[in-house]
Amino acid sequence: MRITGGELRGRSVTCPRGLAVRPTSSKVRQAFFNILGDRLRHARFLDLFSGSGLMGFEALSRGATVTFVERHNPSRAAIKATAEQFKLSEERYRVRGGDVLKVLPELAGEEFDIVFADPPYKLCLGPAVAELLVRHRLLGAGALYVVEHMSDDPVTLTDGSLERVDFRQYGGTAISMFQQVCTK
Repeated sequence: MRITGGELRGRSVTCPRGLAVRPTSSKVRQAFFNILGDRLRHARFLDLFSGSGLMGFEALSRGATVTFVERHNPSRAAIKATAEQFKLSEERYRVRGGDVLKVLPELAGEEFDIVFADPPYKLCLGPAVAELLVRHRLLGAGALYVVEHMSDDPVTLTDGSLERVDFRQYGGTAISMFQQVCTK
C-alpha cells in the first residue's frame, strides 16, 4: 500500500497480516484527499480505527499532524514501524491504543480539524463516535467528521448537532462528511 500524494508520495506503509485490517482503496483515498486539498496543511487530524494508519499517513504526507487511535496491538506496531521507517518527528504524530469509544473521552480538551473514522462496517459505530466527538468538544471550529462506510448502509445522525455536508460513493464504499450545526 503506497501513499498517493504529498511529501511521502510513493512510499509504502507497513500492514499487519490477517483480516483485521481493511485498507481504504487508493481510489477512495485519492478522491478524499483531493476534496480536502490545502485544508490539510497544519490540520490536526484524528484517525480513528486506524488499522495500518494509511489514512493518517496520507494526511501527514500533506502537512497535518495526526493522532492515530487503534486497539489492535499488531496494527499499532505497524503504525509505529512505518513512522520510524519514514523518520517522522514525534511532534507530527502520536499513537493511542484502546477502543475508540473509550479513548475519545480521554482526548477531551483537545480539538481536531478533521476526524476520519473507518469503523468495522458491520458495527455501525458512526453515530456513537459522532456523539462522543460532540459531547467531549473534540471538533474545532469548522471541523469535519468523516465516516467511511458501505454505500448501501448510510450513516444517520439523529441528535441534530452535526449535519451532512457531503456524501461521495465509490462502488461499494461511501464517505459521509459532517460539520457541527452553527447555533446562534
